[in-house]
Amino acid sequence: MKTIIGATALALSASAALAADYELKMSSMFPSTHFINTLAMQPWADEIKKRTDGRVEITLFPAGSALGDATKQFDQARAGVVDVSVGIPAIPRGRHPKSVLVELPFTVPNAEIGTCAMMAMKDELASDYPDTKVLYLTVTEPSGAHTRAKVASLDDLKGLRIRTPTPAITAMLEDIGATPVGMPPTEIYESVERGVIDGNIMPWGPVGAFKLHEVLKYHIDAGINPVAMYIVFNQRKFDSLPEDIQKVIDEVSEEVFSNWGRWWAETDQTAIDAAKAAGNEIIPVSAEEREKWRERLTPVIDTYLANDSDMPVDEAKATYAAIREAVAGCQ
Repeated sequence: MKTIIGATALALSASAALAADYELKMSSMFPSTHFINTLAMQPWADEIKKRTDGRVEITLFPAGSALGDATKQFDQARAGVVDVSVGIPAIPRGRHPKSVLVELPFTVPNAEIGTCAMMAMKDELASDYPDTKVLYLTVTEPSGAHTRAKVASLDDLKGLRIRTPTPAITAMLEDIGATPVGMPPTEIYESVERGVIDGNIMPWGPVGAFKLHEVLKYHIDAGINPVAMYIVFNQRKFDSLPEDIQKVIDEVSEEVFSNWGRWWAETDQTAIDAAKAAGNEIIPVSAEEREKWRERLTPVIDTYLANDSDMPVDEAKATYAAIREAVAGCQ
């Protein structure tokens, strides 16, 4: 009997010794198999555990879990329901108005430069994320126009029904003469098959993830607009951690998340390769042509800043000008 009691006590003691001092929750709006979790968030958590000698244990709650709702990512972190969250500032609309200005058409040329600009403006954008510590801000590679009928330029979208991701892209499509149609990404494939829509504005990464190259055979690689993303840490929780752990979190965040620009480009290339393998046609757009489109859409952008930015117009214009300046400084 004494032997059993002793063994049990020893097991409990060993279990206690292995328990982390700080058990944190991290939520993500992306599935557990998405590269955002497999290449970035889980390795980030594992490295923090390693460098703190097991004192910090971070558990990931991805899409599909009770904490994976895309519309609740920021609110969960702010309220302390989770300690870290990963989400996109466009969801829900109006919550992070400064950050989404980077998504206006033809504002950034690629993910590397866009991410550089967002991080350069991290302090200015911090007011979008109250009561949290911004660990990182990034943007995807800019989107293309993907259609089922042959097109040669963005002007060929005139008369087509195109799925739109944001109000600014809706305005762009209306300027071209297309009919914008709003719908979740999960409905695009079937909607194309049924003839509900003729195309879609989207970065290459999700085109590959949703296998849209199977039904959308023509791709204008125009680099129209990126999708922004944030990683935030509940400020109260972060401040409560020992300074040495805070230092580790900051160091690992910089080391791991600095790869975002490369990751976006690599995952986009995988989708591009899949489209090429399917025999699809990809129409390139030069930097000069993109600049012409930016100039052409200046009235559309000005109208968005004045009427749809969810900010006072002067603040919206000043923030957008600062983003443009940051982009130029990163080139």
